[in-house]
Formats: sequence, structure tokens, C-alpha cells
Amino acid sequence: MLTNRELAALIWIGVAVLCLLATKSVRSALLSRSMRSSLVGVVKAFLKPQILIPLVAMLAWIGLELSIGVRLELWNPALAKGTIWWTLGSAGVLLFNYTQIASNGDDRHFFRRTILATVGVAAFVEFFVNLYVMSLPLELGFQMVVAVPSVMVAVARQKPELQSVKVFCERVLVLIGLALFALVVRQIYTHWHQLDARELLLEFMLPVWLTVGLVPFLYIFSIYVAYDAIFRRISGDETTRRSRWRSRFALLSVLYFRASAVRRFTGYLYFTTKLGEAQTFRAARAVVANFLDELSRTEKAKLDEERRSRRYSGSQELDDEGRRLDRREFAATMDALRWLATCQMGWHRKGGRYRRDMLKILGHDFTRQGLPGESGVSLHVARGDQSWYT
Repeated sequence: MLTNRELAALIWIGVAVLCLLATKSVRSALLSRSMRSSLVGVVKAFLKPQILIPLVAMLAWIGLELSIGVRLELWNPALAKGTIWWTLGSAGVLLFNYTQIASNGDDRHFFRRTILATVGVAAFVEFFVNLYVMSLPLELGFQMVVAVPSVMVAVARQKPELQSVKVFCERVLVLIGLALFALVVRQIYTHWHQLDARELLLEFMLPVWLTVGLVPFLYIFSIYVAYDAIFRRISGDETTRRSRWRSRFALLSVLYFRASAVRRFTGYLYFTTKLGEAQTFRAARAVVANFLDELSRTEKAKLDEERRSRRYSGSQELDDEGRRLDRREFAATMDALRWLATCQMGWHRKGGRYRRDMLKILGHDFTRQGLPGESGVSLHVARGDQSWYT
């Protein structure tokens, strides 16, 4: 059964939907042929095997988790609502964010981030404040009071001139949160004898053990997706069926369950080409082994560079050739110059000349490349606009 807080949220959502439908332009857009075709396209995409099969498999896995939870007395029908909310929310988000498993080249980061987010302070506070729910009229008023400054904060984030409004509204939200927290503490203290401690503990632990139990499925699923991408890449090449199967078995026999390595293999055109050219199974395995060696060298070089950056951060020391040992912005500067060169080449191909105002066109912004707002990059175009330097 829904709580008054959940009912209030649904009521306000319904009011917002009705207000939108009352607008003629919105109704016209919803009834247009393009909108209908878009909705049909979304439904068809959702029913594709690439999406439907993982969803069904995940639901089956969750069912297995629940059956084990019943045996261990961790789940009972009273937790059904929380299970449904978790499945529709957290589980769905985790499934479609499976690429995080291989991010940063370390699968353990995904496990740690996922589990800590489940048992973190934010999760505990959310659970705690929901222990006490007010009457429906009070919940309706409370959610409106919270919604107004929340919307103002979201709008102010897009406009720097409203920074003072953003700070004020954030402070208001903090005060509201503290007041709600204090109210919940008072109610729990007053009605402690009416609380079922065991049921509350089961409710709090529900998303924790469901998430931990889902992580192995997500890991297996990520490996399947990574291998599927490689196999499709191999199948697309002009190779024989025997060669494709040889390449697949070579990948499986060397990479095993290393999701990050499997995913990165598709980014190395040299190794994918060499794998397709291998004439024997041993040669194919050697190609994959060489890829792992290259990956290991790349990771080692990255770690060495990070240690070097930490060691010489802010240092004015020079090496034997007179170069600064503090090179934190070297890589970012190179990326910025490559981007500038790419933009200049594009203009030269179109108009046969280099732009003198290219930095102005780019807004002097190289923050995406890792440089600060004041990058210090300058541009000089020679007479005739056929050469340039920085």
C-alpha cells in the first residue's frame, strides 16, 4: 500500500500532467503523426531482443535472489512494494549503466561504487526520513514547499547571474531537511514502542542485498556485451567462417572474464586486424597475448606518469635537457593544440585559408582538453593565411 508521501507525489505528478495537457500546443504535439510514430518507434526498440532479453534475464535473476531471500528469512510479502520500487528504479539504472564495470580499466571500481552508494549516508538518510510520514494534506503542502526552491536552484544553475538566488534556495532546502530530520527523530522517540525493529531492519537491508546480489549478473552481462561487440566486429571483416571461430576461441582462451580488457580490444585496430590475419590458433592466441602486454605497458606508463605528476607537482626543477619536471599540463596542452589544428584544417579545406580568429570562435575554451579557463594558448597566422603557429 502506498504511503501518504508517495500518494502526494503521484497527485502532484498528475496535476502537472493535466496542466500540460490543458495547453493547446502540448495537446497538438501529442496528437501529431510524428509523435505517434515516435512512440511506436520507442515501443519497437524496447521489444528488440537486445533490450528485451537482458530485461527478462535480469527479472529472472531478481526472482532467484528473492527465492534465496525467502529461504534465509530476509524477504517477506510486506517488502513487495520496496522490491518493486527497487526493480523499477535502481535495478533498471544499473542494467543500463553496465558500461561502468569496465570504466577506468578497473572492474573493482564498479563493485565498490555500487555497494557504497547502496549503504552510504545518503541512502540511510533517505530511509530514515521516510520512517515518519505526515497526513496527506500536510504531505501535499510539504512537497510543494520543497519543490519551489528545488526548481529555482535548477534554473539558477543555468544562469550565473542568479548565483545568489541559488545559494539562498540551497540554504532553505538544508533548513527544511534539518527540520524534517528533527521531526522524524522526535516521532521515533515518542512512538518507539510501536516500531517493529526487525521489520525496519529488513526494509533497510532490502536494497543492499538485492544490489549486491545483482552485481554478479551485471558483471556477466557486461562480459557478454563486450565479447558480442568483438565477435560482431570480427564477423564484419572479410574472413572465412573458420577464421572467425578461431579468433573467437583465441579471445576466450586468453582474455577469459576480464571485462575491461575485452572492451578495450575493439579500440585497437592493429590487433583486430592481426587477429583476423592469423593463420593458426596459436598465432591468434599470440596476437591476443601481445595485446595484453601492450595494455599492461600502457597502464604502467599511466601509473608512472601519475606518480611523476604527484612527485613534481609545483616543482621548479629542470631535467638534464632544461625541461621542467612539473609537466601536469603537457598532455592537456598537446590535446588542446591538436584540437586547434583540427579546427584550422577544417577551415583550410573549406576556404583555402587559416582563420586568424579561431581562438575567438572556440571561445578560448580548452577546459574539455584539461586546461584551465585561462589556458594561455595564443595563435599567430602568417601573412597570406597559409600557415600558423602558437
